[in-house]
Amino acid sequence: MKPATRKHTRPAQLWYDTIGWRWGIVIGYTAVIFCLSSIPGSSIPSIYLNDKLIHAGEFGLLGIFLARALSLWKPAWSTRCIALWSILVSIAYGVTDEWHQSFVPQRSADFADLAADSVGALIAVWLWSRVGIRWMWLRY
Repeated sequence: MKPATRKHTRPAQLWYDTIGWRWGIVIGYTAVIFCLSSIPGSSIPSIYLNDKLIHAGEFGLLGIFLARALSLWKPAWSTRCIALWSILVSIAYGVTDEWHQSFVPQRSADFADLAADSVGALIAVWLWSRVGIRWMWLRY
């Protein structure tokens, strides 16, 4: 009996698509989130988009970056395991982000923002796990 393997094999690795680059993107992106969260409330520009949609998109992207880094770093992990860890780490970062905002002038920690962060990560990583099988550039 053959051992269980992934359905698709990874294409040839490019120089910019290594574990270091993937984790560098995750670390850089979390640094951007931290910097944006450090902006005092009075200095935030007016955006014509719902605040919760921005939170969901921001943490959805973080979840996908984490899933892509984990899929290369831990190739033996199942897609479900990678998705679960990506979601959990994104939510944990959302918690620390809201806590950080509680120390920023004219900003506050908001449970609704954390909920939007969590839902964004959940939906994006779920889509990554489903669509990424067909779109190799997104999956790996």
